[in-house]
Parts: sequence; structure tokens; C-alpha cells
Amino acid sequence: MEKFVFICTVLLVIVCGALYWFRPAKEVQASGQKVGNSDYGVVYINPDTVEAVQKDNVYYLVVSVEEVYTDKKFLEQLRSGEDMQEAVSALDLYMFTNDGRFYCTPQRYVIDKNSKVCADLGGDVQMKPVDERIITDIYVSALKVLENRQRFQSMIAK
Repeated sequence: MEKFVFICTVLLVIVCGALYWFRPAKEVQASGQKVGNSDYGVVYINPDTVEAVQKDNVYYLVVSVEEVYTDKKFLEQLRSGEDMQEAVSALDLYMFTNDGRFYCTPQRYVIDKNSKVCADLGGDVQMKPVDERIITDIYVSALKVLENRQRFQSMIAK
């Protein structure tokens, strides 16, 4: 009887391990803090990249943003391009003015499911007015990360 219980336990462990190993993997897993939904997917910021930078005595808020595409029609159209068959998201660097009214995207990339760059879309350093809700949400989320980081650092300093 003990042999039977031991063999059943071993078989159960093997079956569970095999099921875990062969489970379907998600197509893409964004790392970061969810901001909201865009027209084509879900937008995340990477809290580790949020920085306040100063240039010519003007402060800017910089953050890395990933948009994981969920719109099937958009993905189909995007993947029809050369070297884009496995594209799943966009990775952008956003730079906001201190008041959050203007922004630019100095770096833009299309990323595949293996987190490799499919395409370098270049960048645009021309400041544009914030005219979409998701862009405002990106700014607000990045600002909250920066405020929380500064609050934590001031607590440590005490």
C-alpha cells in the first residue's frame, strides 16, 4: 500500500510539473505600472525610468512608456511590414514640460514578443500640446512616481 501511495504521489508530481511546463505562455507581459487604455492597446509606464531633468534652467519629466497592442486589426496591419511579424508593443520615451502641458517623444521603437527591437521609429523632439487623455494620464502617473520616490527619500533622510 505504501508503494502504491508513493508511486501515485510521484506520478502526480510529474503530471503537475508537465502541465506547468507546457502551459500556454502569454504573448507579451509588460513590466511596469498600468496607466490606462489607448486606441490600440494598454499603456504602462516603467517607474524605474521616471526622472526630472534640467536643460537650460527648465525642468522636464522623462518617462519610458510601453503600449502593448491588443487591437487585432492594428496588429495584423503592423505585422504585415518587413521584420514586424512578431511585433507586440511600442516603447517610447516621453519628455514632458514641468507643467505637463507639452510633450515630445525623442525615442520610439516597435518591440517584438522576445523584447527585441523590430523597428526604430526615430523620435520627435518638437514639443506638442497634450491633447489626449492617455498622454495626460502618463504625465500624472509619472509625476506620482516621482513624488512618491521623493517622499520615500525624505523619510529615509530623517
